[in-house]
This record gives sequence, structure tokens and C-alpha cells, in this order.
Amino acid sequence: MAHGDVAGGIPSAHVTALGGWICFEDEAGAWLNGPVRRTWGKAGHTPVLRMSGKRNDKISMVAWVCFKDGVEPRLIYAIKPSGGYTKKDFPRFLALLHRRLDGPVTVVWDNYSSHISRHVKQYAQRQDWLTIIQMPSYAPELNPVELLWAHAKEKIANRAFRSIDELHRAARSTLRHIQRHPELLLAFLAGTGLELTPPTSSP
Repeated sequence: MAHGDVAGGIPSAHVTALGGWICFEDEAGAWLNGPVRRTWGKAGHTPVLRMSGKRNDKISMVAWVCFKDGVEPRLIYAIKPSGGYTKKDFPRFLALLHRRLDGPVTVVWDNYSSHISRHVKQYAQRQDWLTIIQMPSYAPELNPVELLWAHAKEKIANRAFRSIDELHRAARSTLRHIQRHPELLLAFLAGTGLELTPPTSSP
């Protein structure tokens, strides 16, 4: 990255020199009663959003925004219709990431308890293609996936979904749209102030 590394980890120049991918990861939830945002309406007619009343029903999402020098960035994601992600999910996700990207992977993620669990650490130590870097505590501004979630939730704002299936379809459609537009992924990275390659030093 422009400042040499992330979270005191391996400099991105070293990762990209090895032909590897840098993948930022994060999880998020979306509820049946989605986020409410300002919107347009007819003069004198305040828009009304009829809520489902099922405030606790939600889906869980996990996403990796992946960058490699000279290659279009990629978004890889999963959606779970009930429950959250646990330490047992992440080795499977990391293996999937490796298969999809077909190369060395450096994962940058936060200090979520499942990320730093012994189960995940032991798995990571056995994979010669995998490097994990922990982000600093309370530093969401360094993670482009946070900007991805903000963008995605704007797309499903001001809607009260009638079922988990309907919410699942809307979230999947939004993430697929982002997946097909790599320029958005580059914009999310730019929003963090990080860069794939450090600036060239002056002679």
C-alpha cells in the first residue's frame, strides 16, 4: 500500500512481486426492515414505508475484495440466510478463495473472534499459499469492503422485505452487480487511501 504495509504486515510490493492476490475481508448483516434513507416524493406527499415488523430476521454476508497487479479486481462473496459465521466456516471460505483465485493469497481482515481463533490459525499455518494480516483495532477506514457494504445497503434501502428469500435475492442481485463492475472495487480501494503499489521513489 502507499504507506508500505497494512497493520504492520507484509508490504504489498512484496505480495504483488510474488504474483499473489491481496484480499480484504469483512462480514455484514442485512435485516428485513432495511436501512431508511432520504428519498424523493411528490410535493405534499411524504413517502410511506410499510415495515414488516420482523426486526430480528436477517441474512449474513461475507465478502472478499481481491486485488492483483495487472489483473482486474475481483469480488467473491457468500450469503447465509440464517445465523452468523463461526470459526468453522473460515477454513472452508479460505480454501474456496484459493480455488477461485488460483494463486498465493494474502488475506487482510479485522480481529473478529473467529478470525483469530486457534482453529483458523492452525489451518492457516498448514497452507503455504496463505498469509493472513490482522488489521489494526477499530480501523474500518482501511478496509474497502466497508465501502462495499455501504454501497450495497444504499441499493436495498427504503424497502421492507416480506421474507428472507426476498431479501436474499435483493442482496445477491446487488452484489452481482458490483461483481460485474470492477471499477467499483477500485473506487472502494481508492476510498481507503491505500494503493496497490507504493509510489516510485525519487532519485
